[in-house]
Amino acid sequence: MIYLFICFLLTIFYVVIMAMYHHYWNETKTFESEKNPADLPTVSVVIPVRNESRHIARLLNNLLNQTYPDELTEIIVVDDHSEDDTPDIVRNFKNKRIKLISLQEILSKEGITSAYKKKAIEAGIKYASGEIIMTTDGDCSVSPDWISQMIRIKLSSNAKLLTGAVIMTGTDTLFQKFQALDFLGMMGITAAMLRMKIFNMANGANLLYEKAAFEAVNGFKGIDHLASGDDMLLMYKIAQKYDGAVAFAKHPQAVVYTETMPDVKAFFQQRFRWTAKSKDYQDKRMTWILGTVFLFVSTLFVNFFLAFTDQIFFFFFLFQLLIKSLADYRLLNSASKYYGRNDLMRTFWSSQVFHILYIVFVGSLGNILKFEWKGRTQEK
Repeated sequence: MIYLFICFLLTIFYVVIMAMYHHYWNETKTFESEKNPADLPTVSVVIPVRNESRHIARLLNNLLNQTYPDELTEIIVVDDHSEDDTPDIVRNFKNKRIKLISLQEILSKEGITSAYKKKAIEAGIKYASGEIIMTTDGDCSVSPDWISQMIRIKLSSNAKLLTGAVIMTGTDTLFQKFQALDFLGMMGITAAMLRMKIFNMANGANLLYEKAAFEAVNGFKGIDHLASGDDMLLMYKIAQKYDGAVAFAKHPQAVVYTETMPDVKAFFQQRFRWTAKSKDYQDKRMTWILGTVFLFVSTLFVNFFLAFTDQIFFFFFLFQLLIKSLADYRLLNSASKYYGRNDLMRTFWSSQVFHILYIVFVGSLGNILKFEWKGRTQEK
């Protein structure tokens, strides 16, 4: 009975936290501003890349065809020891707005580090002439209005840093649809977290910040030993220095697109990489939230198996599953409608199964196992 009472309390906690996420997601306003604001800032788009020969040409074409003024935009590609022909593809563009920097040449002078992506972004910012830094990843794509819309939001919100939505494409299978729906939920939670002033979620694939703010917090100094965290750990530093200067760029056009992981192995490697950041959260409220959610989902998993021994566990499992599903549905349905991906909700129930399994597996092993990313094995 004590165990079931604990399960009940964890279930109530989950309902409350998901209700808060849903509320603050809806409370996050869609930023609007004048079409052509005066005194537009110069923008440097910094793209750290490693082995992106399949995608980089598409992204560069996207960026060369932005509605933002060409004379105010530069594109800086920082090649991180690519083993394919990514650098050659970039050079072949022969466009004066595109700069290519070799991280290998820089690190040969400074020494090797595990935080390659941070080093790549630092190198790009060092050579950037723009007042505004925008970052994305080499395997992403953007709409023609991406820069314009992000700048409008920045000017209307007076934010020092914006993090925007990343939407997954390539949703042919049930597993890929689960990834896309789960990621949409993360976008809603990211927006809600910022409204709650918990600065532990951001995505470097769609990030904007003032170069002056980056320099004012000494960039990645203090977090430059960590393999990841170029997004949310930087956001935390800026949020601590500038009160109220971090915002979520909620707008259907302020979006970056990326592909789902092709298989289960790649998916878990991605999620292990994200989980590796959790031990470095500065705001421990997020640690407590994630820990309690993990315990709740774990009890649901355990109760499924205990249901074969006693029917009380079967009924409790059904109760927990129903409560979780109702709580998740509200947020996922709202976020998917906002970003025009209502189709993903047709896989809601199968996604619930995937979600339970992945939370238990990644939550149990995410801070133990090494992960491989871009051909490198990273330590925790």
